[in-house]
Amino acid sequence: MYHERVARRKRSLYDELMSRLGLPALLPFLAGCFFGGGQSSRVEQVPEDLRHPRIVVPRAPDRHGYGDLSRVSPGAWATYREGGRLLTLAAVAAEGDALWIEVIDEGEPRQISARLVGPDGVIRKAYYGEISSDGRKSAVEPQPLEQADRIVPPRLAESGREVGDESVVIAGKELRARKVTLRFEDLEGRLIQDVSLWHQDVPPLYAGSPDGGLVRRQTGSMLVELVDFGKDARPLLAIPR
Repeated sequence: MYHERVARRKRSLYDELMSRLGLPALLPFLAGCFFGGGQSSRVEQVPEDLRHPRIVVPRAPDRHGYGDLSRVSPGAWATYREGGRLLTLAAVAAEGDALWIEVIDEGEPRQISARLVGPDGVIRKAYYGEISSDGRKSAVEPQPLEQADRIVPPRLAESGREVGDESVVIAGKELRARKVTLRFEDLEGRLIQDVSLWHQDVPPLYAGSPDGGLVRRQTGSMLVELVDFGKDARPLLAIPR
């Protein structure tokens, strides 16, 4: 009987409390009972450097490793396929006696290295940025330079040369290209063949010869071929001034 009286007394106190305070006033108390009474969760602002993380900037060589730029004018560009890589070289602006050359890896995102190249092939400064397929651009960052590898090709004896013409179609444009076939013999007597095509309309950004810019080159299993070219290049990166 004693326990029943205590239970009735507790229910009576609870009913009286509910009638005086109401359920809304008890919610904070109940939440504290069920969830331990700790501090409520807070939504804090994400720092700017975390919302827009800085890109990892690769190093650039300190020398231009492609064609002689003395016959290249601003606006010229050419895209090449090197195995699984798609590479664009574009002369986007002149600055004094130097040219701004953008070297673009056509992936996702596009990785762009803008390099100020002097007439001697020395890269004076460089900047790096990325552009996603949806048009989003990263910040443009200074690109550190490192000493380019000085690769000395082995001395080979030329054993034969043939020169002719070959018609090729590049991005819907038919070119009558000069074809040069060279044969070399290495120190062990093995024959190496280099077949290259050149055309005067192609800017010598990747490689050049008296016959114009490179259209295609195959040496053994290595193949480089022109995909497209033009004269309307515009800067993709906004270089800080």
